[in-house]
Amino acid sequence: MDVIVVGINHNNSPIQVREKVSFSKTDLDIAYSRLKEYDEILESVIISTCNRSEIVSYVTKVDDGIKRLKSFYSDFFNIPMETMEEYFFIEESDSAVKHVYKLAVGLDSLILGEDQIIGQVRSSHMYALEKGATGSVLNTLFRECITTAKKIKRETLISQNSLSISSIAVKFIENRFHDLKDKKVLVIGVGEMSRIAIENLIYKGVSEIYVTNRTVGHAIDLSNRYKEIKVVEFKNRYDLIKEVDIIISSTSAPHYVLKKEHMEKYHNKEKELCIVDIALPRDVEPEINNMEKIHVYELDELKKVALDNMEMRMEAAKNAMEIIIEEAVKFQNWYNCLSVFPVIDNLKKTTKEILDEEIDSLICRLDGATDKDKALIKIVMNSLVKKIIKKPIHNLKMAGEDKQGELYAKVTNELFSMKEYSCKGKGESYE
Repeated sequence: MDVIVVGINHNNSPIQVREKVSFSKTDLDIAYSRLKEYDEILESVIISTCNRSEIVSYVTKVDDGIKRLKSFYSDFFNIPMETMEEYFFIEESDSAVKHVYKLAVGLDSLILGEDQIIGQVRSSHMYALEKGATGSVLNTLFRECITTAKKIKRETLISQNSLSISSIAVKFIENRFHDLKDKKVLVIGVGEMSRIAIENLIYKGVSEIYVTNRTVGHAIDLSNRYKEIKVVEFKNRYDLIKEVDIIISSTSAPHYVLKKEHMEKYHNKEKELCIVDIALPRDVEPEINNMEKIHVYELDELKKVALDNMEMRMEAAKNAMEIIIEEAVKFQNWYNCLSVFPVIDNLKKTTKEILDEEIDSLICRLDGATDKDKALIKIVMNSLVKKIIKKPIHNLKMAGEDKQGELYAKVTNELFSMKEYSCKGKGESYE
């Protein structure tokens, strides 16, 4: 299959690299416009999350498509190819299809079986669809992989006790402080990851949570739901540095929201401060970690906690992979039949045209036939034709699955283009 995946993810690259190739909303619009200009790229879906930046594409030729996507990354983010080369991962054909399935169910996530990724994959596909970047191949692949992911989550324990990045972050903090009940926390950002973190903090007994966001209205909405929350204007976020013990930051800002030059002015050097940055690109300037009494933890440092929670779901992952293999084969069979589907449609259309003419001709010559008789004739004749073409359609599909579809399609099309199979006038026979 001419399906490929080219990208950079948490398996093969540090956060310092991943944040450089993260697609913002504006980036996505520009990226899809460019991708549609390339002759080698027929369809594309970009999946950009805190752990990955990947492009799934249906291409004219695998090698050409891989070369094009690699150069696209280099050009789009203005990073020399020699710098990026060691971090690229590439999947092609059947492996690429399985990768998308595994991605949707959370088998390729930092947290095995995480629930958020299925929504991210669905959203990525819908956005590509909205931008006109996809077609029948990737639309079918993504619909099937999302359906399969839901099936796996229902039928296995892959998501049992599953934790999101935000939950892992809170657990990480809990492991460091042991007890969070007397801690004050500043949460920067009010997106889904921040909301999950807030709920976990409240569950752990934190009673004083300051929330700040560029759009203050969203923070106020949260404060109306949780009595533990106090809203702080974004411009005043540094004022709380001396007060809080913990900061969790998760915004979509393309730049740092906590900078060293400001932290140095407000930080109490006698008090320990723990900062967990779960944003990509990062929210916290890395140099802050060098400041006295401040400890900054990023996404990659949450891996140990994630691994500790992974063992219980490993057996379920094996069952999930069995389902994925089965579904991937079904997709490949569908893909192999692309050349015969138009022929099948033509076969159905042609036989219907012939049938309709013959029925009309027959009914015209049946004097005294009642409406009931005519209806019965139509039912019997339609049933007969369906039985006649059932075997040829089955053979065409089997030929497609055996990768002989193009040959069978060519022969069948030639057969139906012959004059003796063209529609005659009413009442005339077919040679």
